[in-house]
Amino acid sequence: MTSARANETSNWLSAVSDERARAWMGDFDVDAPDFEAIPRDKTGARAAAVLSLYESDLTNRPVTQCVEWVVSEMGLSKKSKQFVSSLATGVEERRTELDRRLNRYSKRRTMQEASPVVRNVLRTALVELEMYPKTRTAVIINEAVKLSQMFDAQGSGRFVNGVLGAIVRDTGREDGTA
Repeated sequence: MTSARANETSNWLSAVSDERARAWMGDFDVDAPDFEAIPRDKTGARAAAVLSLYESDLTNRPVTQCVEWVVSEMGLSKKSKQFVSSLATGVEERRTELDRRLNRYSKRRTMQEASPVVRNVLRTALVELEMYPKTRTAVIINEAVKLSQMFDAQGSGRFVNGVLGAIVRDTGREDGTA
């Protein structure tokens, strides 16, 4: 259902109700991302995975349905959609295990205490670290930091970097290797 906001804005919330828009922005004091401002590359695909997971959390819809909507809104390629789907379903299938693992490395707060966006950025990065061993570790961490800063509060980038850096140091994952 499209709200009256659809004609006023071109952000990703234009296709959702004002109530859901307030739910996104209210508690976390962030600006909603503008789909048109998100690049149509791998960074954009990572962003789409995070947004799909967030949308699923917010609406209790299956993550696959949310991926379809976000990918459609962003106009991503078939290849990007496959990447988004693999990250989002990887998180969805292992959410509890990922949170347990992330909690072991988080010094400042548990995943329950982190904002929903930061939780999903961390989960997505961890899944990518595990599923895509040929992708450089530094790229995955830098992208996660960038996404957390794009979608959440300023200090979240340091938190994301610290948690992922600790995991990488402990697991011994080197750039481009599993």
